[in-house]
Amino acid sequence: MTQIKFDFGHPSADGIADLAGETVHVIPTSRFNSGKRIVVRDSFEVKLDAHGTATIAVPPTDNTFAYEVTIGDSADSWRFVRVVQVPDSANVLNFADLVEVDSTTLTPVNTGNPLADIDQSDIDWALAAIRN
Repeated sequence: MTQIKFDFGHPSADGIADLAGETVHVIPTSRFNSGKRIVVRDSFEVKLDAHGTATIAVPPTDNTFAYEVTIGDSADSWRFVRVVQVPDSANVLNFADLVEVDSTTLTPVNTGNPLADIDQSDIDWALAAIRN
């Protein structure tokens, strides 16, 4: 199981205030396997504490599902939904650091320009691969 820490706030006259007492709704995007067990697509909720935080433990995702996380009710103007991959980790992961994915394809969104991330070591590797 991987632990995920939620930490939410909202703007206030004094800066950023804790988003205390709100509900976080978590549901896998589809059923998945955990060993020999089939886990159905069902949801659970967790309430944020007085500091706007909560920690949950969930099975890590794979290439067959992700987690859809909703904070806020449909009437809240600040409500948002985020679909994330959860790696297998012994450390507590911050929700803000999880990779957001498309709910249908499960591919990362907002990855930017992949060519901008190329450095000299990538070029050297490619040239070596071509020469061999």
